Amino acid sequence: MSSNAIPFPDIDPYEVLGIAKNETEQGIRKSYRKLMLRHHPDKSGSQSREAKELFHKIQFSYEILTNFKDTYDKTGSIEACFGSSDLAGWRDLFDMDVTINKDTIAEDKKKYRGSEDETEDIIDSWNANAYEKRPKRYVPDEDQFTLLFEEIPHLEATEEDEKHILERVGQLIGQGLIEDAAGSFEHWKLNRKKLLKRLQKRFEAERSQAEAVLRTMEKNKNLHSDAELRQLIQKKNKNSWDSLILKLEKKAGGARTHADLDDEEFEKIQKSLKKRRK
Repeated sequence: MSSNAIPFPDIDPYEVLGIAKNETEQGIRKSYRKLMLRHHPDKSGSQSREAKELFHKIQFSYEILTNFKDTYDKTGSIEACFGSSDLAGWRDLFDMDVTINKDTIAEDKKKYRGSEDETEDIIDSWNANAYEKRPKRYVPDEDQFTLLFEEIPHLEATEEDEKHILERVGQLIGQGLIEDAAGSFEHWKLNRKKLLKRLQKRFEAERSQAEAVLRTMEKNKNLHSDAELRQLIQKKNKNSWDSLILKLEKKAGGARTHADLDDEEFEKIQKSLKKRRK
């Protein structure tokens, strides 16, 4: 690639960042932040060409939508965003020296906790998973409070994190920013020890399952996209499957492709998924 060559002339920055074209600046930044944490090669443990390329695409897409959004929206062209600019300096976008490790993650977690971003993420998740009336039974994949552990950055199923999110949700309810119409918060508060242990076991099972699925996929060299894989393995609840995909991506170093499964392998995985839901 020459110094003036555009790195990824055919990418769709909205697709790479997983956002809509009418997304706000804050939404763009939020998505970029999550993807950077998820796919940085230092964190994923992979220095493969695919992992680095995906990370570069995330950086490049964010740069396009931060500095050239109007131009891209009008033309749909990456090339038009740069015009006759000298692109030699754009190599700085792909600085792999930005290290993401336990220390930097802990630092980002400290900044995120109690921030406006965290508050908005909690409110968005809570409202997106709201019920009009109280459910007849507790279903983890559909419960507002439980889903926070899957959707809020830096939130792990630990006693410390559980205490934090319980306090934050309680504060937001007290301030009238969210409502507990379905009784999810009250149900968790009354059964917190039991539900947290159940959630910990579930996440551990998902990690083991993700590793098993990945080993199965690696046996087959016929690769498919995430979208095709999602169609292959039918899953009622998107959050659980997204969580599994996320874990697979981490294990695979952020690669955006997964191996095909034959019918027998598919049935085994599907039975395992159904068994875990019981």
